[in-house]
Amino acid sequence: MSQIRIAVDADNLLGRQFSALEREQLPFAIVQACNATAYEIREVWKRTAPRVFDRPTALTINAAMYRKATKARLFAEIFLRDEAFKGTPPAKYLRTEVDGGQRRKKGFEVLLQAKGLMPAGQFAVTGRGTRTDQYGNVPGGQVTAILSQLGAQRDAYQNANTEEPKRRSNERSRSDYLGRTRLNTVAVMQRTVRRGGRYFALQRQRGKLAPGIYERIGTGFGSAVRSVFVFTTRASYTPRYDIYGLAQRTWDKLMPFYFNRELDKAIQSAIARVRA
Repeated sequence: MSQIRIAVDADNLLGRQFSALEREQLPFAIVQACNATAYEIREVWKRTAPRVFDRPTALTINAAMYRKATKARLFAEIFLRDEAFKGTPPAKYLRTEVDGGQRRKKGFEVLLQAKGLMPAGQFAVTGRGTRTDQYGNVPGGQVTAILSQLGAQRDAYQNANTEEPKRRSNERSRSDYLGRTRLNTVAVMQRTVRRGGRYFALQRQRGKLAPGIYERIGTGFGSAVRSVFVFTTRASYTPRYDIYGLAQRTWDKLMPFYFNRELDKAIQSAIARVRA
C-alpha cells in the first residue's frame, strides 16, 4: 500500500527550545498540525490526478485517504485506498504509476493464460480497434463477452457453449433501399446484419495479424477483423504520479505554518483558562 506517515519533530522543526507552557501544549499542536497537513496532501493528490491521467475515474481521483492523528498516536497517515466495492482497488492499479516498473497481471489476463489463449509471461494491451468508455478503459461488458466466447470464464456456466442461440440473438434484419423499378415500384433488399462480432485469439503471428484477440464483425460488404487486444512481452510504466514528492513539498510548505498556528492557539487557550 502506498502510504506516508505525517509526524512532527517539534524541536527540529522550529530549531529552538520550548518553554514549560509550550511543552504542555505540544501534543495538541502536533495532532492538529498533522491532521491539517495530511488533509492538504490528500487534496493535492486529488487535484493532481486529472492532470496526470487521461479521463480518470472518480475512484482514481478520490483514491487518496488519510487517517487522523490522535493524542495517543501523534502522527497522521495518508495512503491510496486499498479496497474497492467492486473491481481492483487503486492501491494496486496505481502502484506502477507511482513506482514505475512492470504492471501486475490483470484478472482477465490470468484467465486467458490459464486457458492457454495467451502465452505465459505476456500482457494484453489495447489494439487499434478497441472501443473504450468515457474514461478510456475497455468496458467490463466487452471483457466479459470476450472471456465468455473464448471459454475462459472461471465459471463454466458463464461460457458461451451454444453457438446458434448466441448467433440468432446477435442478428437483426435490415432493409436497404435500392431505388425504383421500371414498374415504378420500390426495390428493397433484405439482409441480415450482426449487432456484435465474434472474438478469437491468436497465440502466434498469422499473416498480418499479430498475436492477440480479434473481433470478426459483419459489414455491408462482407466481414472484417479488428484488433481488440495485442499480446506483448512488456507492459512497463515510468513513474508519473509522484505522490511522495507531492507530499514532501506540501509538508515543507505547510507544516511549519500549521504547527506554529496550532501551538499559538493552544497557548492562548491555556492562558485564558488560567485567567478565568
